[in-house]
Amino acid sequence: MRDVSCTQRCWLVVILIYSLFPDTFFEHSRVCAGRQPMSDIELRKLVITAIDHGVNYLRRVQHQESGAWGASSRNVVGMTSLAVLAQLNCDVPANAPQLRKGLRFLRRTSLAKLPPNSANYEASLLLMALCAAREYDIDRQQIQRLARVIQDSQVTQGPESGLWNYGLAHYSGPQGTPDRSNGQFAVLALRDAANAGVEIDQEVWERVRDHWETKQNPDGGWSYHTPLSDRGAAQLSIGSMTVAGLSTVSIAARMLHDDSDTDADGKVDCCAFHPPPASLTKGHNWLAVKGRFSTRNNPGQGQIHHLYYLYGLERAGRLTGVRLFGPHDWYRSGSRYLADPQYDARHEDGRWQTPSCKNPILATSYALLFLSKGLSRIVVNKLDYTSDPQTTDSNGEWNQHHLDIPNLIDHIDSTENQGWPPRLNSQVLTLSKLQEATAVSDMNQSPVLYISGSNAPVLSDQQVAWLRKYIDEGGFIYAQANCGKGSFDEGFRNLVTRMFPDEEASLTRLQPDHPVYRSQHLLKSSHFELYGVDFGCRSSVIYSPEDHACYWHKWMRHPPKDRSLRLNQRILRSIRLGVNVIAYATGKQPPEKLHDTTVQSEEPGDKITRGLLEIGQLRHDGGWNTAPRAVSNVLQGLNRTTGLGVSTKPRSVPLTLEALSEYPMAWMHGRFGFALQAEERNALRDYLSRGPVLIADACCGSKQFDTSFRDLMQRIYPDHPLRPIPDNHLMFTEATGFDVRKVLRRRLETQAATVSIQSQILAGPPRFEGIQINGQYVVIYSQYDLSCALENQASLACDGYLKEDAMKLAINLVLFVQDQEVTVDPLSANEVP
Repeated sequence: MRDVSCTQRCWLVVILIYSLFPDTFFEHSRVCAGRQPMSDIELRKLVITAIDHGVNYLRRVQHQESGAWGASSRNVVGMTSLAVLAQLNCDVPANAPQLRKGLRFLRRTSLAKLPPNSANYEASLLLMALCAAREYDIDRQQIQRLARVIQDSQVTQGPESGLWNYGLAHYSGPQGTPDRSNGQFAVLALRDAANAGVEIDQEVWERVRDHWETKQNPDGGWSYHTPLSDRGAAQLSIGSMTVAGLSTVSIAARMLHDDSDTDADGKVDCCAFHPPPASLTKGHNWLAVKGRFSTRNNPGQGQIHHLYYLYGLERAGRLTGVRLFGPHDWYRSGSRYLADPQYDARHEDGRWQTPSCKNPILATSYALLFLSKGLSRIVVNKLDYTSDPQTTDSNGEWNQHHLDIPNLIDHIDSTENQGWPPRLNSQVLTLSKLQEATAVSDMNQSPVLYISGSNAPVLSDQQVAWLRKYIDEGGFIYAQANCGKGSFDEGFRNLVTRMFPDEEASLTRLQPDHPVYRSQHLLKSSHFELYGVDFGCRSSVIYSPEDHACYWHKWMRHPPKDRSLRLNQRILRSIRLGVNVIAYATGKQPPEKLHDTTVQSEEPGDKITRGLLEIGQLRHDGGWNTAPRAVSNVLQGLNRTTGLGVSTKPRSVPLTLEALSEYPMAWMHGRFGFALQAEERNALRDYLSRGPVLIADACCGSKQFDTSFRDLMQRIYPDHPLRPIPDNHLMFTEATGFDVRKVLRRRLETQAATVSIQSQILAGPPRFEGIQINGQYVVIYSQYDLSCALENQASLACDGYLKEDAMKLAINLVLFVQDQEVTVDPLSANEVP
C-alpha cells in the first residue's frame, strides 16, 4: 500500500463503503472530491430548486388543447392525474391555468373509457387528484361514484381477499391477477375519499387489514403477489411492496374503529393498551437490515421500479411517523439523490428520467411527490424512551396509544382557514439512538417533544441534560400521564426537578388567564388540570395528569355513525386541548423541514479574545433575564455572519456607572413593569452621554414593560422623546448588514381573556423608535418582541418579529451602533459613580 496514492486510497475506502452501505457512498464521494457533506440548508435549496424546475417542466409539456399530460398515451388519465396530484402537492393552486385545464380534462373522463388492463390504477389516481383539488362542490358526485366502483372491485374471497386487480367491477372482461401494487393504489384512493367525507364500508378496511397483516412474508417484508400463492412458489420481499405494506397497514389502522373499551357515558378505558400492528415493526426491521435500505435502488429489484419505490418510501416514512429506517434518514437520503444535479436521474430541463422509468412525466411526478410530501413540517417528536439502540420497542410505555399524536396532527392538518401551514406531520424520536454530538440538533427537528406513559420514565443524567438544553434552545415539552396519574405523575415531576435543579423553574398549576386556554379554541380552564414550567418568555413545559391521548387515539376525520354522541364530545374536548397546546408552543408556524438547527447550537463562552466587543445586559425588576440567551445568540450570529470579533458570553450589568462603563453598548428587555431608582436613572443617563447606545425591546410586546420603558425615557430625556425611526434608515439596509426593510411580524389582534387569541403575520417595514442626541442615536427601542424570537421562544401570544427576521434586525442594530464609532469614556480618577 505504500505505492498507492492518497487519491487511490480514498477511492478504495469509498468502494469498500459502497459495497457495505450503498447510500453512504455519495456523501463520501463528496468528501473525496473536496466537497463537504451536504448541510440541511444546502439540501433544502437544492430541493426547492428541483421542485420549481420539475413543476415548470410539467407545465411546459402539457398538451395545450386537451389539458392532458401524455395525451397520446393509452394511460392518459393516469398520467394526467399523477401530474395534477404532484403539482397540487408542490403548492401550485388548483386555479393555476395548467391545473384548470388538467382538472377539466379529468372531470370529463368516463369510467367506460379507461383501459381495462389498467382501469384500477387510472380510477384510483383520478380519485386522488380530484380529492387533492378540494373543490368538492364541483367534484363530490364524481368522487362518490369513483369510490363506490373501487370499493365494489375489491377481491372478497380466497387468498387474495383484500386486494384489487387491474380491472374494475363495471368491466366484465378478464380482470387479471390480484396484486399488492393495485391494492395499495386502491387503498390510497379510498383513504382520500374517506377524508373527503365519503363513507367507506368498514368491511373493506377489515379485508385490507387482514390481508396485509396476516400474509406478510416471514422475513417481515412484502412481495408483489401473495406468498405461496397458486403460482406455486414463494414470492420474495421487495422494497416497493414493503413500503406499500407499511403505508397500507397504517392507513387501515386509522380507518378502523373499536369502541368496545368505552362505557355508556362515553368514557374510554385509558388504561387499555392500543399497540401498533406488529406487522409495522416487522416491516421497519426488514428495511433496516444492514445493507438492504437504499434510495439509489429498489431493494430486491435494483433499478426496476426505482422511482415508484421512492414514491412509496415517502408514504411509508410519513404515514408511520419515522425519520430513520435503521440508521438511514429516508428523506435526506432520497432528496439528495433526486435533487442533486450531479446524479443522472435529474436533467437540466427540469425532468427526471431513468433507464427503469423512461416516461419523463411519470418519473417527474414520482420525484415531485417524494420531494414535496416528504418535506412535511414535523410538528411533534414523540419520544421513545424505552427502546434500546438495536431495536424499536413499539409496545413500550411511550406508545400506549399509538395513534395519539398522529391523529392529533392529522386533525390540525385537516383544519382549513385556521392559520396553519399545509402538510404537517409527526415522527418518533428514539432517545437511546441519539449521540452526544447531535442529540439536541435531532430534538430540534421538531418544536414540540411529546412524552407520555403510565409508569415513571427512566432517563440517564446525560439524557436529562439533553432535554434541558433542548428547552434552553427554544424547545417545548408536552407531557401527559396515560391511565391517570399513576407513577408517571411522580416520575415526570421528578424529571422536571432534574432538568431545573437550582429551582430556577418549577412545575406549577397554570393560571386561568394562561394563553394556552385560548390559543385556538376558547377553553374553560376549570375543565382541565394543566401544569407548566415558566422558563424565559413562555411556559416551556406543559403537563396534563389527565389522559387525553386515549381520546386522540379514537379521533377520525368523520366519526362513525354508530359512535355515541358522548364519546364524540369527549374526543372533541381532548382534541381541542391538544390543538391549543400545539398552537401555543409553535405559534401555528412550525419550522419547515431541513430548517437550520445550528443557529443556537454553541455553548455560551468566549470565542474571541475578551474586549473586542461585549454587550452588557441591564438588570432591573421587570424581568431583565426573561430571554437569558438572546444577547448571546445575537453575538453568535455576528460571529457566523460577519466575522466580527465578539465575546459570546452574556454579561449582566447592575445599573451603576462604574459597571456600565465597561461596555460600548447595552441591551435591555423585560416582560413586566419596572421602576428604577433615581441613582440608577442618573447612572444610565450619564453612561449614554459618554457615547454608548442602549438597544431595548418589550418581550412578546409586553404592555407593562412598554409603559415602564417609556416612562423611564421621559424621565431621563424629558426634552428628547422617542420618535419613529424611518423605514428606510441606514440601519435597516444592506449598507449596514441585511436588507430588513421588509420583515415578518406577528400582530395580536385580540388580547382579552374572554376570546380566543387572534393574530396575523404581517409583512412590512420594521417598527422601531429612537432617541437622538447631537445627531446620533443613544436609544433604539422596539415595542415589539425581538428577544424571545432570538431564543426561539416566541409563542402564539407573542406580539413581535419572527425568528429569522429578529436575528437579522438584531445583527443590523449592533453593526449600526458599531458604525457610529462608539467609544466609552473611562471614568476619571476623581469621578464617583
